[in-house]
Amino acid sequence: MKQLLFSLIFVSVLITVEGFGQVGERVVPVEVVNTKKQVVSLPMLGEKNLLIFYADPSHPRQNKSFRTYLKKHPINSPGIDSYGVVNMAAAPMLSDDLIRKMALKEIRGTNAQVYFDPKGVLAETWHLPGANRNFAIIFVNRDQVIEFYKAGQLTQQEQNQVLDLIQKYKE
Repeated sequence: MKQLLFSLIFVSVLITVEGFGQVGERVVPVEVVNTKKQVVSLPMLGEKNLLIFYADPSHPRQNKSFRTYLKKHPINSPGIDSYGVVNMAAAPMLSDDLIRKMALKEIRGTNAQVYFDPKGVLAETWHLPGANRNFAIIFVNRDQVIEFYKAGQLTQQEQNQVLDLIQKYKE
């Protein structure tokens, strides 16, 4: 009986860790690829508070309502930047060209910026559990500390947490 209880607790902890990242951890710069196929450092890291949409191309509908909300209510703050990073390594069956076209179509008509992570370096370097199978939302403050991370569909409460962080850092 004790072994069963221990197993259930262990599985519960694993499920929790799977969905939530390393909140409170300091992150380091990583290189991504811009729309001109140039390698660049992750923009504005350490200069602004960042809301990063880390997309697995095989899960394009996750967090769609939250992204739509932010398209209608853009973040207009000099202290916060927001952009998407497409985790191309998470969808090895899709061609890089197709992934680029899908990402550029998604941001068409907006001022959104998109970058590409061909090898999944961001997920690996920042220790983001679940990011290779989900559309993740990451909020990193100017001190390069993760304040919010969720891989997968956000609940209404989690959406409110992100919106509260945006309000907290508006200047």
